[in-house]
Amino acid sequence: MMLKFIELICWIFILTTSLKEVLVEGRTIPKMVKKAIIKTIKVEKEEIIDCYDIYTQPSLNHPLLCNHTIQIRPSFYTEGTKSNNLGILRLTQTWHKYGSCPEGTIPIRRKGKNYNPTLLRKHHSPRSSPYKTLVTSQISKDIIDDYMFREYATIGVQGNFLGGKAKINLWKPFTEKNEISLSQIWVAAGEYQDLNTIEVGWHVYQDIYGDDQTRFFIYWTTDGYLSSGCYNLLCDGFVHTSTNISLGCNFTEVSTFNGDQKDATFSIRKDQSSGHWWVQVQGIPVGYYPGNLFTKLSKTATSVEWGGEIANRKSKGRHTSTQMGSGHFPSEGGLKTSSYFNWVQVFDESNKIKDPENVGKRVTHPNCYGLKIDSDHYGTNGYGFYYGGPGYNSKCQ
Repeated sequence: MMLKFIELICWIFILTTSLKEVLVEGRTIPKMVKKAIIKTIKVEKEEIIDCYDIYTQPSLNHPLLCNHTIQIRPSFYTEGTKSNNLGILRLTQTWHKYGSCPEGTIPIRRKGKNYNPTLLRKHHSPRSSPYKTLVTSQISKDIIDDYMFREYATIGVQGNFLGGKAKINLWKPFTEKNEISLSQIWVAAGEYQDLNTIEVGWHVYQDIYGDDQTRFFIYWTTDGYLSSGCYNLLCDGFVHTSTNISLGCNFTEVSTFNGDQKDATFSIRKDQSSGHWWVQVQGIPVGYYPGNLFTKLSKTATSVEWGGEIANRKSKGRHTSTQMGSGHFPSEGGLKTSSYFNWVQVFDESNKIKDPENVGKRVTHPNCYGLKIDSDHYGTNGYGFYYGGPGYNSKCQ
């Protein structure tokens, strides 16, 4: 009863403060939020980064986080830790060229002028994972139709896990209008409307950003993509801790066909001391989802999956030309041609990192997108696979 009362007070506080707003750079920002912004960095193409005081960041407005104590870094993280499988990307984002956030602040990409949360949710937010199972009596027809046009090339494992990681090849795939191409890691628990997921990777998604850049993203849901969760910081929940890495911002380097390959190591890992699920990229702790946001993921993940996903809306009356990964099949030549996941690993329930076992494979349309386990380079690349494809072709209609 007391918890519900506290949540009610928090909601009242949030609603009353958000009614007083001002217009900044053509975008509406609550006065209270503006005071939390220590510095503003203007980036190219009207992109704006706001440096928020870490202790007054917007996510703390979530009703379950009113009295939250921020964990600055995970207990499993040691400053200066090195790894031989962190990837070859010198991690930079475009906004770094225009400034940096002061110590004690976090960079948050400001929502664009045309930001429309209703449009975004309708087009993608409730449904982005192969883990979901639809309950037709509870989900509208547009969601069912949209789900039917999702396609995947992934591998996955079942069991009890405290997270997963992988080195993911970075590309800039072509996407048709109102479609998305992403490569990511999923950790999940539960099913149907009780499904919980946390997702991390890179994607190209013009509906959110207004361009075709390859961007770092995270996603979460606690009710099977029905109403909870969002990308990045488009809703409250994720506690950001990194001063240097911004969610939703683009990478400055991507791979080129038959040329230089760029990759980065992404991970989702539960801190057993705090119960929070930490997101890291290139070994840098970006922030975490507090454990009390979740129901099923409050303990362990029961599945982990790695791979690519696209949306196929068939807007031209045929299969989409939206590419997955590099846009080339694994059968076309592997390294420098097809995209890859290397050093695919899980954190088991004892928090030990190891290769996935009893791996399942999911390829929804092999003539459009493929996947092949790379058994030839285990000694140098660990457990991995090639994946992706062009979409529409003579065999993919």
